[in-house]
Amino acid sequence: MTDVKRSYHAPVRTEQAALTRRRVLQAAADAFTDRGWAGTTIADVARAAGITAQGVHLSVGAKPALLIGAVQHAVAGDQPELALIEREPFRHSYAADADPAQRAAAFAAGTTEVYQRAGRLLLVLAQSAAIDSDLAALWEVARAARLADCRRLVDLTGRRRHPRQQRLTDLLFVQSGPGVYSDLVGDRGWTHTAYRSWLTSTIEDLLGPQQSSRRTHDQPQR
Repeated sequence: MTDVKRSYHAPVRTEQAALTRRRVLQAAADAFTDRGWAGTTIADVARAAGITAQGVHLSVGAKPALLIGAVQHAVAGDQPELALIEREPFRHSYAADADPAQRAAAFAAGTTEVYQRAGRLLLVLAQSAAIDSDLAALWEVARAARLADCRRLVDLTGRRRHPRQQRLTDLLFVQSGPGVYSDLVGDRGWTHTAYRSWLTSTIEDLLGPQQSSRRTHDQPQR
């Protein structure tokens, strides 16, 4: 009977622990997004998650671990088992049969979706990277992964041996970064639809086959 009880309670406890962790990470994501690194405390997160500060430490860890977990949770969304480039719409931007316009639209859509969930958190991570080595390591991993994705998109548009390949990659990396998103959506009040439309046009102009003759796209309506 004792063994039966143990085998029954173990999965329940595991599920409860996972639910608590998700609740803590969501509370941490909300707090860091609203208040930044300096303005967020363990007590804030504990109160929002409905547990004690000790419970936060046991579930996730100290403040740096909270931010790391919150960023990873927000970026992953509801499909943590899949890398971003393996999901739609990103997957379509790297498909062999996609044309440049389709690649641009898919990349812009995927970028917008990620930033809706984690754009502000990524900036908090960047700003706090100097405080903790683990935060710095995650920020560098995130930057390297995004740079690799940009380089891959440039290569797939036929620019692999283009003399300006590196410059095109760098421009795409900067223009699709979380800082630009934050400036346009957070500070200037653009909608996510307007941002996605602008990023699509920007990528098309940057990587299109006739850059010099392409018309300038109008700024989307806010």
